[in-house]
Amino acid sequence: MIRLTLKLFLFLFFIIFSKISGQLYQVFQAVNIEKYQGKNFILEGKIFYNNDISNNSWMVLSALFLDGNRTGKGMIHSDGQIYYKKGEWSPYELKGKIIKNAKGIALGISVAGKGSYYLDDFKLFILEGKNKIEVPLKNGGFEDASLLPWQSYAKDEGSKMSISDAKPLSGKQSLFIDNSAAVVTPGFGNNKEIGKLMDVNGVKLYYEVYGQGEPLLLIHGNNSSMASFNNQLEVLSKKYQVIGLDSRGQGNSTSNDTKLTYELMAYDVNDFLDKMNLKNVNVLGWSDGGNIAVILGMEHPDKVKKMAIMGTVLYNNKTSVDPKINKILNQQVKEMKANGISENDMNYRLKMLLLTEPNIDPDELKKIQSPTLVMAGEHDVMPEKHTKLIADKIPNGKMLIFKGGDHEAPQNMPEKFNKAVLDFFEKI
Repeated sequence: MIRLTLKLFLFLFFIIFSKISGQLYQVFQAVNIEKYQGKNFILEGKIFYNNDISNNSWMVLSALFLDGNRTGKGMIHSDGQIYYKKGEWSPYELKGKIIKNAKGIALGISVAGKGSYYLDDFKLFILEGKNKIEVPLKNGGFEDASLLPWQSYAKDEGSKMSISDAKPLSGKQSLFIDNSAAVVTPGFGNNKEIGKLMDVNGVKLYYEVYGQGEPLLLIHGNNSSMASFNNQLEVLSKKYQVIGLDSRGQGNSTSNDTKLTYELMAYDVNDFLDKMNLKNVNVLGWSDGGNIAVILGMEHPDKVKKMAIMGTVLYNNKTSVDPKINKILNQQVKEMKANGISENDMNYRLKMLLLTEPNIDPDELKKIQSPTLVMAGEHDVMPEKHTKLIADKIPNGKMLIFKGGDHEAPQNMPEKFNKAVLDFFEKI
């Protein structure tokens, strides 16, 4: 038996996944995997979308390991569209290694948005050499009319979960998740009470404004939204007028067929600031947002007072990006093509953006006039020497490496990250 109460499972499942992904509707069951500690696993499930997948509406597989100290480590597939097949049952996988001190694992799905979905053939496998050993799950095929042992958590009002015979993949039944009537609680990045759309450069950019004081613009990373800064908003908005902005084609912003480049998105930001009548703003950019911020600072130095950038690159080659990242991206693009995803699909275009951009000459960074904090994690996707190159080439640049951190430092170590950003912006 797993020596953790269901209540504790629910609490940790919500706390951990809310930190890495924002609040999501979770469906899971608890399994004892103590004898498989340290082994690789594969979680499989077939998902059918009744609605098209989007940045705001999707369902993926997820897992949470729990150890004897009542702490946990969560895993969630960050890109549901890789496996998505429109109008078909899509075969989803989540691969990883069971932590060495794991006592139990909560296996299931994470759901966002207002779509509806079917789940079937949910299975767990342990890899023993070349052998793939299935670990029995209770009602993994949903042939039992009872929902037990499946549990749900953080379900929005109006969300429904049921065993259905309307669309089975195998057997006679599948699990039906219906969020079409869900009443989603407003939050950062999805607060329609204060959120607005602005016509910018042929698209509509979505933005939200919080707090008072000097303006501080947040620019998020690839295939994300302003909500990725959810661990920064409360702290920053106490001292600044925080402006969250969704880049074109991401979050709640629209797009068009214009080729995606970081220069284009920096032009979007400049146009946005003009229409907001803002100059000399502070800017916090993370990942792609850092790339955009750098170009904004180069091309429109009058717009930037101070700039803090996290996980930024000037170009994509072996000296600037971990080759494993490009290998994964190329494989994902290959899988998307095999699944019939159009090259005009925004997710596809954003992956190609990562593979082909940016293309910034380091010597051009001398155009940046603002004091700039160049941050990265010790285990980030780019080597420290590339982060140092950026800091050294910016006339008033300073480097900060988060020890033990990675590319997700704003989410994974928010206290250290927030303090570093505030100290930098508040320094005279």
